[in-house]
Amino acid sequence: MSGLSTGENVYVLARVVGSIRLSPSFIRVEFCVEGPGALSSSGLPDEVVHLYFPADGEESPPLMTMKDGVLAHHEPGSERESRNYTVRRWDGDRITIDFVDHGDGLAASWARNATPGQTLGMWGTRAWYSPPTDTDWMLLVADLPGVPALLRILEELPPEMPVHAIAEVSHADDVLAHSGAASIDWRIGGNGHRASQLADAALAYEIPAGNGYIWFAGEASIGRALRKHFRNEHGMPANRLALIGYWRDDRDGWVRRYMPQSEALIADYQRVAANAHTEAEAEIYWDEILERAGL
Repeated sequence: MSGLSTGENVYVLARVVGSIRLSPSFIRVEFCVEGPGALSSSGLPDEVVHLYFPADGEESPPLMTMKDGVLAHHEPGSERESRNYTVRRWDGDRITIDFVDHGDGLAASWARNATPGQTLGMWGTRAWYSPPTDTDWMLLVADLPGVPALLRILEELPPEMPVHAIAEVSHADDVLAHSGAASIDWRIGGNGHRASQLADAALAYEIPAGNGYIWFAGEASIGRALRKHFRNEHGMPANRLALIGYWRDDRDGWVRRYMPQSEALIADYQRVAANAHTEAEAEIYWDEILERAGL
């Protein structure tokens, strides 16, 4: 349900210093974080920051402060919508984020019109990527929202690490270059527009001998299929799986089914998570609870 809280949970203003369209589906925006050292990277390659967007007519969203250990807006009517986004690159006070342009969503609409000088609220970070030190090989899988994290992982891996990466994008022109040593098995499809090939491609991978680590970021049902396969068929322990549902197909229908059960499901999760040894175990428990509830 959460992920590793590994960065400083402080709120800062992030100013746009440049933007460029990388492909039909990706828009890269570079930010300057106001106040050097106010927000620091966790150093984990799939870290996300929380972005708060201004309302129409605002130059920047209202400030947020800590109160009773909780970061929040405190003035009536000052709440602003937020979204979580992977940091593609973090260099000092410069943060680069690759936005997915997928229709009229809040973040995509903002990114299409981002110009230097515009400001967002930002705080963070959270991350999930945590391979054990004895990892012998990796399987990395992502659809569009997970591609920026996948590319950053590849770029930061030692070149001698055996890794198989699979990425599914919407258009052939969404295939992006990276500086890592490993190649990527690019697939075109899925992402809410066509049938996805990701689960079949990942389940067909013949896992090597030794201790593996599997990381997935994308549509939640695909992550579930991977979890069930590698847990049930290969007996992989929770600490060797990081399967993050970045989004859900038919999200509105899922929310309608979830809300009447939410309190009971969260109570169930809190009971079992108290006995979890790691965040990875807790994440798997949560997905299993949702599956039993038909979610």
